[in-house]
Amino acid sequence: MDIETGAFAGLLGRSPAMERLRRDVAQLGPSELRVHVCGETGTGKENVARALHALSPRARRRFVPVNVAGFNDELLASELFGHARGAFTGAVAAREGYVVEAEGGTLFVDEVAEMSALAQVRLLRFLQEGEYQRVGETCSRKADVRVISATNVDLAQRVREGHFRMDLWYRLKVDRIVVPPLRERGDDVLLLARHFLRRQAEGRGEPAPGLTRRAAESLARYHWPGNVRELEGEMQRLAVRVCGRAVTLEDLSPEVRGPGRAPAGGLQAALQRLEVDLVRGALERHRGILSQAAAELGITRQSLWAKVRRLGLVVDGM
Repeated sequence: MDIETGAFAGLLGRSPAMERLRRDVAQLGPSELRVHVCGETGTGKENVARALHALSPRARRRFVPVNVAGFNDELLASELFGHARGAFTGAVAAREGYVVEAEGGTLFVDEVAEMSALAQVRLLRFLQEGEYQRVGETCSRKADVRVISATNVDLAQRVREGHFRMDLWYRLKVDRIVVPPLRERGDDVLLLARHFLRRQAEGRGEPAPGLTRRAAESLARYHWPGNVRELEGEMQRLAVRVCGRAVTLEDLSPEVRGPGRAPAGGLQAALQRLEVDLVRGALERHRGILSQAAAELGITRQSLWAKVRRLGLVVDGM
């Protein structure tokens, strides 16, 4: 199968973990099964969903992604299913939702673990009946969409804790695909790093910068808590800074570069600066959504909020 173009263009890598992932996608893509994609933040879950859609009989129709984490109940219902004119303050005209946009195609529902109890009930009814109601209407409408869902947390654990409906979980995970974290993908780190550098250079009309041996060793050694998304961001930054020359160890971000000589202010000050950088970076990547940033950092939402207050950071909307 061609992993550079076509359906698998967003699933680059030659590690055994990625070979298994592409086999799973190739098997499940042509089916009508609902698939739940799980994996850490930044691993490329939406790319997996797009590949499933591209390999399906629905490929000629739309792929519609929606991240449900940032919506309250009524806004989410309106975004998913649409609303009638006058359904709420500001609804000056009727509006179709994402479900209508995805008619005949695929609806990708990301971060389903963040849905409230009421939102879970509405999604469950839609999955069970293939019907929905626009906000402000009482009549039911039919829809023909394939639903692919994703989350970066253990939904089975959420079910056991009573935070997620078991019946909805079973409706979503008719089958499941696990996206491997970058730290488990071996040499894919350097393959992807060179791919992102080359893509950035092509966009700027410049030759692709290489990697010195020490820079490559640091990239391969780093644990990449933000996974492929973090690696891509690092390569975007480097492509601008190095202006076509080879990337050296000194060009890398401090956390990627790793420990060197004793920093100014001593170890404690350096550790605090690193903590600030990691926390701020996670918050920026997730637009201030604490639960998602905490999941990337491997800590609880409460622990992250305590760090934000202790470090004096500002979170958008708070």
